[in-house]
Amino acid sequence: MKDMLKMLCPPIIKEMLNSIARRNIIWEGDYSSWEEAQKYARGYNPDIYLEKLISAMHIVKNDENKFERDSVIFDTPLYPYPLLSNLFGICTHFQAKSVFILDFGGSLGSTYFQNRKFLNLLPTFTWNILEQEKIIQVGKKEFEDGKLFFHSSFDEAKKNIKNEDVKILILSSVLQYLDEPYEMLTSLLQSVNFDGIIIDRTTFALNNKERICIQKVPKFIYDTECVCRLFNLQNLQNFFLEKVKISGEGYVLLDVFDSWSDTNQKNVYFKGFSFLRD
Repeated sequence: MKDMLKMLCPPIIKEMLNSIARRNIIWEGDYSSWEEAQKYARGYNPDIYLEKLISAMHIVKNDENKFERDSVIFDTPLYPYPLLSNLFGICTHFQAKSVFILDFGGSLGSTYFQNRKFLNLLPTFTWNILEQEKIIQVGKKEFEDGKLFFHSSFDEAKKNIKNEDVKILILSSVLQYLDEPYEMLTSLLQSVNFDGIIIDRTTFALNNKERICIQKVPKFIYDTECVCRLFNLQNLQNFFLEKVKISGEGYVLLDVFDSWSDTNQKNVYFKGFSFLRD
């Protein structure tokens, strides 16, 4: 699991908000393997980004009317209603009195702080983040608040699960930046019988041809290149509907929705969907 976490791309790549900026991001290439694409991707400087991120998150933490994306602070609240409606729908379906949320690749709590006004309506919950080790150490020291927790491993995160918890996995703009996404998903889902899964802001190929490419971000956002995967929508959905079985159980598709902050490109589009434990 730690090796998987190291493969996570920085939030600056994962969480693009501005639609104009999206139109300036390009996806190039059709590489035979992840390793081949890495040879041509320039990468990024995590230390520069992390300093900006920490500063922005401290401002957001102390002001509920602000939220952060890519270390940029926004003064007007903007909520990811598809994600929220699915999260609360899962909680309602299972009559949740207590909720364990695992946010894989959740930065320093971007989604948590953005939505805390609504999350605080839940009876009891913990929001648990798995990320790169540098981010986790900062999160533990400066941003944990009794509901938000940061974990270096999945085994550590599982210690926060209570018997009465409804367990929800959130994967927002993360799967496309993993070398082996299906293996990671299999590991997670075999370890915990999640009651609900929400996948959001994930890249898909319009021609349905899954491919590995390089995502290039312009300098005015953050000058970097990152290996990225464009999924086939049906294949990814079928993984949950047909291939994932836990103690004889699987999942049913609950919802398919347009991602809340991403605009579609010529060859790339962004979708989200959710699943309920069957």
